[in-house]
Amino acid sequence: MIEFPEFVLRTLFAGLCGLIIGVDREIKSKPLGARAYILVAVGSAALMVVTLNFSLGSIADDRDLSIDPTRLIQGIVGGIGFLGAGAIMTNDESGRLRGVGSGAAIWGSGAIGVACGLGYIKEAAFIAGVIFAVLNLYDWFQRG
Repeated sequence: MIEFPEFVLRTLFAGLCGLIIGVDREIKSKPLGARAYILVAVGSAALMVVTLNFSLGSIADDRDLSIDPTRLIQGIVGGIGFLGAGAIMTNDESGRLRGVGSGAAIWGSGAIGVACGLGYIKEAAFIAGVIFAVLNLYDWFQRG
């Protein structure tokens, strides 16, 4: 079982990583603001920890019960895909998609939350760094 202090650490760290990405998007006035990135990361982490605790507790109580916590990851990925799709719009005359970067970044925030929820804190920090770098390096190269 994952104890409450560890739950708090994992979810808060996920929120911090989501904040790093969200602030970048907020500063650039992108479709999804910092709040969305924080909430997706925290929610994903919290769901993972609660699911792990449920599956560990249930399996310990009933050996005939089969629970697969990885199915939650599939649900998170699909659910955040809908949120990301909402950030993608075709509102310019050329028909060019807008908001694809934000849609992909929010999906990455979900991955950060899943990693934190599973206890992979260093990996989550790395994912946040890569996403932040891609969002900023791409802009830098595009301007140059």
